[in-house]
Amino acid sequence: MRTSSVVTDRPEVAGQLIGRIFARTRLDLDAVDEDFQFRVVRAEAGELACGVQRWGFTGRSVSEPLATFATVLVSDGSMSQARAGRPDVRLGPGEVWRSDTAQATRATWTPNSTFTTLHLPLASIAEAAAALTDSAGTGVRFLDNVPVDDASSRYWAQLMRMTWAEASAARSGLASPLVRAHLVRTLTTAALSVFPNSIMTSHYQPGGGHAGPATLRRAVAHMQAHAAEPLTLAQIAGAAGISARALQIAFARHHGCTPMAYLRSTRLDRAHRDLEAADPAFDTVADVARRWGFTHPGRFAVVYRQRFGVHPRQTLAR
Repeated sequence: MRTSSVVTDRPEVAGQLIGRIFARTRLDLDAVDEDFQFRVVRAEAGELACGVQRWGFTGRSVSEPLATFATVLVSDGSMSQARAGRPDVRLGPGEVWRSDTAQATRATWTPNSTFTTLHLPLASIAEAAAALTDSAGTGVRFLDNVPVDDASSRYWAQLMRMTWAEASAARSGLASPLVRAHLVRTLTTAALSVFPNSIMTSHYQPGGGHAGPATLRRAVAHMQAHAAEPLTLAQIAGAAGISARALQIAFARHHGCTPMAYLRSTRLDRAHRDLEAADPAFDTVADVARRWGFTHPGRFAVVYRQRFGVHPRQTLAR
């Protein structure tokens, strides 16, 4: 985890900082208030970045197309976004916007507005799209900058708040590659259902390949060998030599669950094994749970007790 914080009450310093932090944005500051403050707090974990910005002034900006999948949540105040050939969009508290990756956009905002931001790699979005369509060669193209409906907007805003809360926590679970990979998968898959894009209008193709016993054994063996590492559905399917869709069907038929649920069960078994071998004087339940991708001790305790019939603390104390 990497965190940074910048706060200044000097407009000229803010202008310099904005030029450094937002390299693809040209900004003009209007008159500032006496209580002017510019504040940016950022947290980065691997390919995931998020932050909170407080703009203590009115102004105008022109942002060039971004090389990441970036969204903005208006936490306080308001902002307006203008795109070539499209109506202007005004956003108030709780509303979200996807920064454009194809054309420049122009923005204005009210003084003392606060925004939460989230950045994901476009490659991760493409990977999630490929897993949904079983076609690695078909890219995804976003068709609008706002969610498909109000419910989707609220859902994405909730995900952004949750991500920021976790990233900015004193002992963030995102320091774990497993936890981070799981969150990125959740966010990228959600993004494809929240923001209008080309795969919403494409026909999903049935997955190819036959998943026989040998194929399933390859998939399970890959999970067992790499359970401590971030794994995606596409990676497991690739190791088994079959499409992601066919692998999902095979797991549902033979194991009664999804491949990712099977992987989660495998990691729960590993956590159980580690708790049995752990020393209570040096190890904690939370440490072991986090090692295997379980960030919330309370939820971990629930699934652990359902599986093994005891609280994880009882296993650790033996």
